Amino acid sequence: MTTRRFRAAAVQTLAALGDYDHNIALATKFVEDAVRQGVELVVFPECMDTGYLFDSPAHCRELAETVPDGPFVSALATLSREHGIYIASGITEWDAGKEKVFNSGIMFGRKGEVVCHYHKQFLATHDQNWFSFGERGCPVVETDLGKIGLLICFDGRIPEIFRSMAIQGAEVIVDMANFFAMDQADMWGPARAYENGLWLVAATKAGYERSIYYPGGSMIVDPKGRVLSKVPYDTHGMAVADIDPEAAGDKSIYTANDKIADRRPETYGIMTVSYADTPVSTVAETPIVPARSTSKVAAVQIHVDDEHGASDVLNMVEHAAKLGIKVISLPEYAFARTWLPNADEAAALAGETKGLVAQIGDIASLYGCLIALPTVERAAMGLYVTTYLIGPEGQEIGKYRKTHLTAEERAWAVPGDDYPVFETPFGRIGVMSGYDAVFPESSRCLGIAAADIILWPASLREPFERELIAVPRAEDNRVAVVLANRLDCPYPGGSLVIPPTGFPLWDINEVAPRVLKAGAVMPKHIDLAVCRQKQMIPKVDMFANRLVETYAPIVAA
Repeated sequence: MTTRRFRAAAVQTLAALGDYDHNIALATKFVEDAVRQGVELVVFPECMDTGYLFDSPAHCRELAETVPDGPFVSALATLSREHGIYIASGITEWDAGKEKVFNSGIMFGRKGEVVCHYHKQFLATHDQNWFSFGERGCPVVETDLGKIGLLICFDGRIPEIFRSMAIQGAEVIVDMANFFAMDQADMWGPARAYENGLWLVAATKAGYERSIYYPGGSMIVDPKGRVLSKVPYDTHGMAVADIDPEAAGDKSIYTANDKIADRRPETYGIMTVSYADTPVSTVAETPIVPARSTSKVAAVQIHVDDEHGASDVLNMVEHAAKLGIKVISLPEYAFARTWLPNADEAAALAGETKGLVAQIGDIASLYGCLIALPTVERAAMGLYVTTYLIGPEGQEIGKYRKTHLTAEERAWAVPGDDYPVFETPFGRIGVMSGYDAVFPESSRCLGIAAADIILWPASLREPFERELIAVPRAEDNRVAVVLANRLDCPYPGGSLVIPPTGFPLWDINEVAPRVLKAGAVMPKHIDLAVCRQKQMIPKVDMFANRLVETYAPIVAA
């Protein structure tokens, strides 16, 4: 019988390099402290048995232990059995059968048995000096605590890994980490929990290990992306919180939508295509001319309302074009009087679309720019939520039909079924519209299709859409994201352009405070060469390093 509520602890400490006795003593102390607090799941950081920064591959191989009879894992198994709890930790593992060293995660059950065994998939630069890429996929195990998945540190920067576990029914994700930067904990951890509706128990180190500074950031996050417990930076201790796995069954968002049920797996096929066969691999190797590889892009925060008519919206677009902006995006349903049109209002807007395309085309041709027009289109199958891209000669370059519809839109709209990327004079451009952005698959498909710029016309409803997932949509894919938000929606304003490398600080409200002014133009100069260079750090490519063979759950019906 599953225990539906339990207490978890994420340990923040620092392993000593090569000192098993010291690290076992540390683990024992924390486990005993956790047990006194009624904890049933204790999570330790990455490579807790040996430390992390080895002298060489030979040094790593010398220190690596085997499963299940290595000294550290044996000690954890004994602690689990003695206290009748679950313990998870990162370890340095020698697999004699494969003759490889892996950066592994191991979880022991109440009787000291191995219940889950994981290999890190997305290896950092220094990982690749001594570890092999993981070969155990994305495991999820059924326990009396609930369904649990394991991952390790950088794995959280690849949305597919978390998502694959969510699709397999995971309720709790255990992250054994060595966070190097605060944004890894403060943004990506909560973002992954939020977009998947899962609990996250993340344990990381604090302190210095040779050339690495670990700030900390151990935390427990609920399925809504809220941090329930966190260890202060630069200290050792435990984040402790009570977990209700049943809360992970609630994937609801907005009034009647679902983050998992509303997925469109039949449209995500490109996510499991081998890197060598994807557009992003080709574009990454295609030379560009630096002098012609920059674009000034902007979100224009204006739409029709009681104070602004269609002519005001068009005038503001033209003013932006006069500034030399070459890629302009308006908010979702920019020429509708409401952020959430009903069937009659959508039909009326569709009737205006042909004329709006012509007027937008006049501005685009006059100033030699590209303008995105988010509107409603009438076609043979019915009404679509469509964004038109109007090019510098006034021509229709292409259009995107919204793939993920809100419950209200489903009452009158037909969903699109692909994620086109359009070659333009200002870069390769894709679109995700409104609710699309909640699904990491949308931006991922566009990234794999080699988008440089993703336009996001929006009507935001929740703060975390901007605060947690906007920057990851840019950085995960190394693209510029242009968020153009309405002012009459539940979470208004805050339009901005996010560069492909994100911002110097993780807190978007600090680096880009939310502007609520009608007519605000939020521009940024984008270097397309940066958009096409997909490495986060040396040897860590956001697309080439994906292990696509492990992502089958994402495209399963």
